[in-house]
Amino acid sequence: MRKPLALLAAAAVAAALTIGAPVSAQATSPTSALESAINSLHVDDATKARYLETVKALPADWQERAARFKAGLGVTGSAWNEMALNAIDPNDYQCADTTLSAWLDARLEGADFSTIFIVVILGGLDIPAYDALLFNSGDTPQSYGENGEYTTTVTHELRDLKKFWDIKSDDIRGVAMHGDVLKDADRTARVLEVLWGLPAGEGRDLADLLIEVLAADPVLNADNPIFTFNAFAFTAEGDPDPVVQGIPDKIIMGDGIMKGMAGIGLDDEVAAKSILSHEFGHHVQYEDNLFDSPLTGPEATRRTELMADAFAGYFLTHKRGGTLNAKRLLPAVQSFFEVGDCSFSSAGHHGTPNQRLASSSWAVDLAQDAQKQGHIMPSMTFANLFDAQLPVIVKPDAQ
Repeated sequence: MRKPLALLAAAAVAAALTIGAPVSAQATSPTSALESAINSLHVDDATKARYLETVKALPADWQERAARFKAGLGVTGSAWNEMALNAIDPNDYQCADTTLSAWLDARLEGADFSTIFIVVILGGLDIPAYDALLFNSGDTPQSYGENGEYTTTVTHELRDLKKFWDIKSDDIRGVAMHGDVLKDADRTARVLEVLWGLPAGEGRDLADLLIEVLAADPVLNADNPIFTFNAFAFTAEGDPDPVVQGIPDKIIMGDGIMKGMAGIGLDDEVAAKSILSHEFGHHVQYEDNLFDSPLTGPEATRRTELMADAFAGYFLTHKRGGTLNAKRLLPAVQSFFEVGDCSFSSAGHHGTPNQRLASSSWAVDLAQDAQKQGHIMPSMTFANLFDAQLPVIVKPDAQ
C-alpha cells in the first residue's frame, strides 16, 4: 500500500482562496474561474488575450484528468476541498496555528489574489513535487537546500538510517526538490502534460503562461518557499499504474520546509534530520505493511503520521542512530510539534501539534530509558508498542 503524497504547499493558500475571493473568481467551472482570474491580472490587454487563448488548449475534461492522475499516484486532495467524516471532536483538543504555519502564511503576504488563483488551479504549487517524483531518478548526486547547505547532513543521515532500521532499504533514493523548475519552461511543460493528460509538446504555452505570471509577482514567484514546502516518502511497489511503474523508492526533500524550520529559529541541521527521519519511518511502514489497520479516514492517516514521528524520535535519540544529546534533541522534538495541524476532519490530518510532540517524546523516552546498550529494537516490535501507546497519545487534552 502506498502512502499518499502530502502536497503540503497547497494548505498554506487555503485562506487566500476562501477569504476575500472576488466574485469573478467564483465561476461555475474551473475554466471560467481561470479565465476570470486572468482577466483580473494587472497586465495589458494583449497579454490577457494571449493568456486566454493559451488556456483554450486545455481539454474539456482537464480537471477530471488531473484527478485521475493524482488518484493514480495516491495523492490526497487539498485540505479544504477533500473532506471526510470527523475523526475527533476539535473541542476536545488544544490546537492552534504553530510558529511555522504563521511563518509560511507570511510568505504570501502581498501576493496578488489572481496570481494565487491561477497558480493553484493550474496545479503550479505541486509542480516541483511532481518534477522530483517523476523525473529525478536520484541517480546523480543531489544538492539539498537553496545553496546546497543541507547536502552533507541529508546524505549522511540517509546513509545512517539505512544501516539502523531492519528493512530492505538499499533501493531508497534521496531526491532534492527545488523551485527552479518553475523557471524552466521545458521542465514545467512536461509536468503539466502529465498532469493534464496533454500530448507531448502541447504544455509549453501553458508553462510559459505560468512562468510569466509568477515572474511578474514580487511575492509569489518561483523562489517562494511555498512551492517546496514539503517532504515525502514514495514507493510504487506492487502498484500496477503505468505512470509510476519503474519509479524507485524515494524520499523527496524540499528546500522550503528546511528553510521554514531555520526561519523560525530551530537548529536547521537537526530539523532537516528530523524531517528525513520521519520520512524514512514511512518506508519502514511500507516494508512492514504498517499502513494496514482497522482505522479509516483521518484517524488512519493520523496513526501512520504519528508512528513515523515515533520512528524518527527513536532513531534520533539512539546511541547507534542520530545520537542527539539533550540540548540538540529539543529542536528535533520541536520540529514535529511545528508541523502538526488542526484539520481534524481532513483525510490528510497528521495529528495536532501536541499529539506529534507526544508521539516523538514517547519514542525519545523509550530510546533513552529502555534500550539495552547498543541494542536496536526491531521495527515491528517498536510498531506494536506504538499501537499500544496510541490511545494515550491521542487522548483529549483540552481543559
